[in-house]
Amino acid sequence: MVKQKLPNQIILIPNKDKEFHEIPKKDDLGHMAHPSRIIACGPCNTGKSLVLLNLMMRADPPFDRIVIYHNDPESEEYSAVDAEYVDEVPTIDFFDKTEKCLLVFEDINFKDMKKDQMALVDRYYGCWSTHHNISVWSTAQCPFSIPPRIRRLANIIILWNNGDADSMAELSRKVGLTSKDLRYIFDNICTEFHDSLIIDKSRPYARLRKNLFEVIPYSKR
Repeated sequence: MVKQKLPNQIILIPNKDKEFHEIPKKDDLGHMAHPSRIIACGPCNTGKSLVLLNLMMRADPPFDRIVIYHNDPESEEYSAVDAEYVDEVPTIDFFDKTEKCLLVFEDINFKDMKKDQMALVDRYYGCWSTHHNISVWSTAQCPFSIPPRIRRLANIIILWNNGDADSMAELSRKVGLTSKDLRYIFDNICTEFHDSLIIDKSRPYARLRKNLFEVIPYSKR
């Protein structure tokens, strides 16, 4: 074998585990990167599940499989999409790596989970998402119910005003927004009850948006 001289730069080598990755479309701010790791956090009846349904329907190509971990297996709030329900966190062999999959943790208090179940959630938000073709989304009512390690691994955060900027900053601080920034945004931009703030680390050109589609040209306070 003849040794070739290598250039003085990083050589790009395709990662076969990540050939399925999708870049978000610039002309559709409702199209999320895949795999994405989303946290949607807000009070009851603000529209968390509705926003996730909209994101599911805008996936292109569509998800081959949508799996919902729900406190209420009889719930029909995701009936608009072809979803299946599970009553425990599935192991990784539950999924087929050749399929584009979505795993949703709906309104789960992670702190109440058993250790082995929480360990699986950690793995999904970590390497399993990026290496096994799985987007992982969670909804929650309280920022403090989401463990710090999950907050750190999320690349998209969607917030509804809960009246407590300090608690919301537990999520937004990871992406550079303080409680002062949040107070300004929810007092002056996202002022209605159902208005949401999306913090999208996958789109530097549209990192902050109102209700998914309206770019917020915000300078830190």
